[in-house]
Amino acid sequence: MPVKVDRALIQSEGLLGGLNNNRDILTGKGNGQKRIDDLTLAHANVVDLNTKQITAQTFMENMTTNKNAMLLAAKEAVAQVDDAASSAFEGDKAKLKEFRIGDPKPRTEEGWETYLDSMVGPVQLNSDALVANGMSQDDIANFPVVYANLVAALAVQRNATKVRNSATKTRDAAAAALEKKVTVTRKFAQAALKGNKAALEEIKPVKMGGRKSGRVNPPPVPEAATASKK
Repeated sequence: MPVKVDRALIQSEGLLGGLNNNRDILTGKGNGQKRIDDLTLAHANVVDLNTKQITAQTFMENMTTNKNAMLLAAKEAVAQVDDAASSAFEGDKAKLKEFRIGDPKPRTEEGWETYLDSMVGPVQLNSDALVANGMSQDDIANFPVVYANLVAALAVQRNATKVRNSATKTRDAAAAALEKKVTVTRKFAQAALKGNKAALEEIKPVKMGGRKSGRVNPPPVPEAATASKK
């Protein structure tokens, strides 16, 4: 969890503890009940959004692992075709060019996607020659599958990255808003609890030095807040 999100959750959790301990005083002043309810819901929202971001991050990482495996399989398949074609068409410049023998290999994932696309035809049309020079019929049949798997893996991974980025942006915005709400709610509580040293001590900011980052659970949503959403 990023420090800024961790901080927002820890500070709001700590403040809510102090507010709830002094609920009777605070709810008797101004809009104290609404302040507590709003902060409670904002905290729970960031917890929920952080969970969703973690899920999106984990899925993206899994899809990246899968994409890397498909890319490796594609590179290995191309290397096999290079060897078989070089053996089969030694001295045949036209055929070697058709199989892109000697061409530099792609540097990007998109480049490999295009490269395999250009190789599917030559592999299928020259299957006999390739089989005679080391490849099997299964290798020939599997080449388009390797290409299709790479295309699919790249598409899924790109989409997973977009979902993760969106989840991260949404969570971070909510965490920033939560920090602001903590600040203004603490100001309200300081005014409402003026002169009450014990209560004021309970709503002070949490010292972060001794706290470890971790998932923070939302405090119970007050009945008033639940009723207002029905």
